[in-house]
Amino acid sequence: MPDFLLHHRHSSDECEASFASWKGFSSPLRGRGALCTCLSGPHGVWWRVEAEDRDQALALLPRFVAERTTSIEVREVQIP
Repeated sequence: MPDFLLHHRHSSDECEASFASWKGFSSPLRGRGALCTCLSGPHGVWWRVEAEDRDQALALLPRFVAERTTSIEVREVQIP
């Protein structure tokens, strides 16, 4: 199954709404760690997920978050 890097961006004014949108949303990403820059710079969150396609990867996110997220198919490579 392909891996996707989900890169979510929101403004500082949308930060609270981005996190609140998870309440009541069922997803395997809930309760799991994510990389986040909200406390140190531009407001962004990253997840690495497995999904059949980009749309299924975005479906793991609440609508408010998904609408502000880029889904990028990635593969792991060995760096020489």
